Amino acid sequence: MNSLKAVRLPTLTAILAFETAANTGSLASAAARLSLTPAAVSQQIRQLEQHLGIQLFARSKSGVELTPQGSAYLAYVQQAFETLRMAQQSMARDKDNISLNISALPALASRWLNPHLKQWLAQYPDVDIRIHATHGVVDFNRTAADFYLAFGDEHYPQQEKEILFQDWVFPVASPHLLTAPWLDGKHNIIYPMIHVDWGKEGQFLPDWHEWLLSAKLDECVPNRGPTYNLTSMAIDSAVAGNGILLGQQHLIKKELDEGSLIQLSEHKLPVTKPYYLIYPKRTLDKPKAVEFIQWLHSLC
Repeated sequence: MNSLKAVRLPTLTAILAFETAANTGSLASAAARLSLTPAAVSQQIRQLEQHLGIQLFARSKSGVELTPQGSAYLAYVQQAFETLRMAQQSMARDKDNISLNISALPALASRWLNPHLKQWLAQYPDVDIRIHATHGVVDFNRTAADFYLAFGDEHYPQQEKEILFQDWVFPVASPHLLTAPWLDGKHNIIYPMIHVDWGKEGQFLPDWHEWLLSAKLDECVPNRGPTYNLTSMAIDSAVAGNGILLGQQHLIKKELDEGSLIQLSEHKLPVTKPYYLIYPKRTLDKPKAVEFIQWLHSLC
């Protein structure tokens, strides 16, 4: 590593003089192209040869001709210049590119944002949307995130935050599951119940025991059924007919609209912590960020 740091590179002016002379085959032509005198071009090339310790050109009255070592060095120089040109083009494209980086809870990204995203893309086709699904706390100082669609705001005291919506849960099921009424004559639910385990966040999500008690079906014991730690998986399971789910209203709207899930009761319980849009103040300086915030609120 230290030996690499000690290498002294030739000047860019000398390398450019060499490449131009090699391409034109003449010091005079190279000088005209570079707006220099032939003597200045010759001096730059000689300095480069001294720096490298090799002869790059064979000189004659008719012009200059690359030596074998000069031809080998030219290939490296041309590759380096092409890399620089590509880098410059890439930087120019990025300068004109408009992008928004959105981090989101997986269920919010797949079940709430994605079904509506084509509306935004149709209205703003030149804005690149980059979505990163995560359950982790987003560090806006160490990531490229412009927004975070979050459950609660307690981890972001220094950031801007806006409530997107507060959700509700109610029982839903696939029509293919419902071969008989979901409640029997004694008001017992006859189908398996799908359960969602959010860990410590589960205290904010009503479970079957709470819903049955609130719906005055307190004598009904929650049935066994599959348990999931991800809301999206629980919704997929309900659509597949594996049981009845306490679905979140905003996250199952697409399934309800399509008829792949059916609402079984009007009785709802609130999810006791809202979903938030979190972002640092710097985000507001990005093109179309304000429009994106307004668009998100229009979905709620």
